[in-house]
Amino acid sequence: MSYKPLSDAEHEDGDINGPSLYQHEPKHDPYQPQPRPARRLFKTSRALHMAISIAAGTVMMLFGYEQGVFGGIIVGDDFLEYFHNPSPAMQGFVTSVYDLGCFGGAVIALFVGEKLGRKRMLIVFTIIMGSGIIVQTACHNMTVMVWGRLIAGIGNGGNTATAPVWHVETSHQSAKGMAVVQEMAVNILGFVISNFVTLAFSGLMTEAQWRFPLGIQMIFVAIILIMVPILPESPRWLLARKRDDEAKYVMSLLNDNNIEDEFDEIRASVKAEQAAAGSWSQLFKGGRATRRVLLGMALQSAQQLAGVNALGYYLPVVLHRSVGLGQYNARVVAAGSSVSYFITTSASLLFVDKVGRRPLLMVLAVGMSVAFLGISIGVGVGLKMPDSHSPGIAAVVFIWLFFTMFSFGWISVPWLYPAEINSLKFRTKGAALATACDWLFNYVVVQATPPGIEHLKWSYYLIYSILNATFVPMVYYFVVETQGRSLETVDAWFDQNPKWLVHKADHSANGSSSTQIMNGRGLPKLHIADDHEAMMEAFAVTADEDDEDSSLRSESPVTRRGSYPMVD
Repeated sequence: MSYKPLSDAEHEDGDINGPSLYQHEPKHDPYQPQPRPARRLFKTSRALHMAISIAAGTVMMLFGYEQGVFGGIIVGDDFLEYFHNPSPAMQGFVTSVYDLGCFGGAVIALFVGEKLGRKRMLIVFTIIMGSGIIVQTACHNMTVMVWGRLIAGIGNGGNTATAPVWHVETSHQSAKGMAVVQEMAVNILGFVISNFVTLAFSGLMTEAQWRFPLGIQMIFVAIILIMVPILPESPRWLLARKRDDEAKYVMSLLNDNNIEDEFDEIRASVKAEQAAAGSWSQLFKGGRATRRVLLGMALQSAQQLAGVNALGYYLPVVLHRSVGLGQYNARVVAAGSSVSYFITTSASLLFVDKVGRRPLLMVLAVGMSVAFLGISIGVGVGLKMPDSHSPGIAAVVFIWLFFTMFSFGWISVPWLYPAEINSLKFRTKGAALATACDWLFNYVVVQATPPGIEHLKWSYYLIYSILNATFVPMVYYFVVETQGRSLETVDAWFDQNPKWLVHKADHSANGSSSTQIMNGRGLPKLHIADDHEAMMEAFAVTADEDDEDSSLRSESPVTRRGSYPMVD
């Protein structure tokens, strides 16, 4: 690439994007065809997209790894002895404080993200996360471990609010859905890797049994910090900062075809989003906007209350302390289960946008309720019959059933829904609040699980069976169908159906095309073309509330680990 770094004086807002942001030289007449840019590090646009995918995927993989690693080490004898056998409540706190940090990081991203930009956000929060990982790896008492977990969580919260958005905003329009599939898949892959790493080091009877699985995360940190500075900033963010020349240049690096039409569409979309942004006071004054935001918040809260992280964070602990497997066997089964979870999650994302949200969520909630009921019975019978292996085997089968049911819809739809249900005016704020609910209830579940296993035993899992059963009437009576609908048709639906109870309403998407506004290519404007894109919006919790003129009101699709568009 032929470029030179831009100085502070060359930006009105004083932004510096490092050595990978470019100023093409000399400037070209915008009305004349521009030559293809010279590429220095990545010779083709395909190679550049691959590098962005690797960098963003590493962020999400690190997120998934962090979710699984602590449950794998906290079951080890050496870890427990080193920290003087912490109580179940303390085990829950040191694990869950990470999620509290993630919540804090997401809130920080909400207020500073648009000022810093996607790249600098990733660099800053990765450094914060790396600092937390180093503190955890080198700690000598539980207090320091708690601080390390909290700091790492802050970094992860900011990263997961940024990386998926950056990934999609730099992707081809035709590849946004695949970008989201990659984000979700590599998040679970990180979880798989953490289970196998803790399994590999479980045989050691030294501090390396737990220090190495924690410290190895610095490999992910190094990859992110090496790659992000040499990759381009989001064109949408540059356009939102009125840096049109740079945005066009970046788009020319990302595309091998003429970019004029796409550039004009994205610029018009950014301007529309900035003009439509609503205030927090408008959001909470009641009415349809409040109702729509609350629906997104409720569904993401339900995702955590389904109990996925009671098993996800603590699967080796559950298998060892509740099911009765030995430490090594518990880790082996946890690793195998995580592989199955990865496979079913990857497969489900290929059809989740082809099935209605309401029937999918209700059917899967029934299955998840049955699964937790089976886990509860298996654990209870196993306590009464300690010499029998059958109850433990049954509990393991039902654990697998839960992960399978969850991965077929509940892992993705709650991230999709806030982007689909909220109007353009409140989409970013609605996604931010829904994500905050996800982190908060994640914290509650992870905090409650060790003492719940210790004191409630089999009945702890019965609680999640009951909670999952209650999601069926919640979805039936309150959740609005969004599958196959454009932004305009969702708005029209709420205008025609002002009542909160929706079980008797018409949820079909038939006839919706008549209300869509079409662009020159025959595609709906301001329409999330692929439901996978909408998932990315759940991670877009970055909005500069203090700079109404220059901030990007992100329509970026997402979700995580997360999460959560370039308008067609």
